Amino acid sequence: MMAKSNLESRIQNPIFIFGCSNSGTTILWNTLKAHKDVSGPDIEGQDLKGLPESVRHYLGKSTFRLWAHPQFKFSYYKTEKDYDESEKQRIAEVYQQFQEPGKRFIAKSPADTLRARLIQSYFPDAYFIAIVRNGYAVSEGIIRKRKWDPDRPQFEGLYTTIDEAAEQWFRSNTVVVSHQKFLNKYKIIRYEDLLENPKDTLSSVLEFCELDNTKLALSKLDSSLNQQQISRLSDYEIETVTQIAQPMLIHFGYEVLNKELKWESA
Repeated sequence: MMAKSNLESRIQNPIFIFGCSNSGTTILWNTLKAHKDVSGPDIEGQDLKGLPESVRHYLGKSTFRLWAHPQFKFSYYKTEKDYDESEKQRIAEVYQQFQEPGKRFIAKSPADTLRARLIQSYFPDAYFIAIVRNGYAVSEGIIRKRKWDPDRPQFEGLYTTIDEAAEQWFRSNTVVVSHQKFLNKYKIIRYEDLLENPKDTLSSVLEFCELDNTKLALSKLDSSLNQQQISRLSDYEIETVTQIAQPMLIHFGYEVLNKELKWESA
């Protein structure tokens, strides 16, 4: 019991980043990892060896970037009701391997969107940051990267409809909003705010995490990416995203598009 107590005492105030796939989780994660007071793995948290099934992407490549789709969501969704003491110990042991002495553990996994409540039950002092991005751009990116992602070539050739991609964005961000009722230390930011005002947005994140406001360098981002990705969508695809995702688009302040309101004329 003493060994367990000592082990868990080292995983204090961990930071977890999540959000719909293609929303900027990697950009935020890599930026925060550069802070002198944090450390963590160089791969997604859910991919670390030794983790229990409840916090892994265990259903295989068919759910790649579609984990929140209604077909798969409830296989991954976990809450405090799924608490398991032995799993808690296993997760702590894995995380500890990537935590440098005196530093706080940080990890990101988009699908932790569905597991955040369970993670909080294992680490009650955890800090959670969700990042949200324009649903039209994200839907285009999901389709394109399921077909071919140079960072994950093992998942190529996954045909995806615009309906499936839009459902992934809508469902994952519905959960992001719902967590405001359940997570104790929780902040939601927008990808666009990080892009347009990185200094203030990062400062607000560091303040939330109770980290020194160290100057962090955000990777060079193309401010036209959203527009480029949306311009690849057909009228039908834009209308489909609108029909499926409109409530969350409005909630997060994104312009609602349809075939009468083209991106080019916005």
